[in-house]
Amino acid sequence: MRIILCVKRDLHGCIFLNQLLPGLRGHEIAVLLSDKHRPGENQIPELAEMAWLERTLPVETLFPMLDAQKHQKGDWLSFQGLADFCGFSVSTVADRPALADALDRLQPELIISARFSLIFTGAMIKATRHGIINIHPAALPQFAGLFGPMRTMAEGHDHFTCAVHLVDPGIDSGPLLYTADLPRRAGEALLHQIADIYPLAIPFLLDAIRQLTAGAPLCGTPQDRSTRRYRSFPDRSEIDAFIAQGHGFWDRVAYEHLIDRFLPGWRMAEADMPLAACSG
Repeated sequence: MRIILCVKRDLHGCIFLNQLLPGLRGHEIAVLLSDKHRPGENQIPELAEMAWLERTLPVETLFPMLDAQKHQKGDWLSFQGLADFCGFSVSTVADRPALADALDRLQPELIISARFSLIFTGAMIKATRHGIINIHPAALPQFAGLFGPMRTMAEGHDHFTCAVHLVDPGIDSGPLLYTADLPRRAGEALLHQIADIYPLAIPFLLDAIRQLTAGAPLCGTPQDRSTRRYRSFPDRSEIDAFIAQGHGFWDRVAYEHLIDRFLPGWRMAEADMPLAACSG
């Protein structure tokens, strides 16, 4: 099957691909990376730090270091390392016209999206034989939109939810295909728990691909729109309330442990470490 994997050009997108791609051998794979920057990321220091840790530091510093190594030392590869090892094409799209051009060129039979940031049009959905599957890192329809995991923590839930749904012309509104829960680790910061949410979808995705290959369609359950809440970037008061509850956005030791899977032994320099959202 010709499958396009649409993920964000950031740390979590790369972690997800490292765990999904081994199960896709035998299929024709291409990867599209979104590089969309939202103005809201820079309006609050804690959000700017998360963007730096999730995107800027890995993409501009850590992944080039990894690619420069003569021999792989870690368990996980960079985007380019995955492309070289698995033999697929990888390209970056910054806006919807570029996405449309790429999909027209690649002609996918199935699209799998995670953290992609760009919205698929009705024409893109109709042109994809088996449709588009999206992985959302929070319960739907209650946590549609952005920062679902943060709001899951803020509202006191004891678990995160990975919601897999078919994409329709709305935003996070298509029929649900699968959900899985991840127990929240008390006292652990947000960023490191997000890394474990998206891979919860992988067993379902591999089963879904086998089902589609055998000629059976995917059947989803419509979302209950009466409970839908859609939210964009959190504001200053919401960030302050999150911190007042004792939650952290990231932790230095846990972040270094995550990067160890790519670059064993890497440690963050004191001069480079953001401070406002650090919990340790």
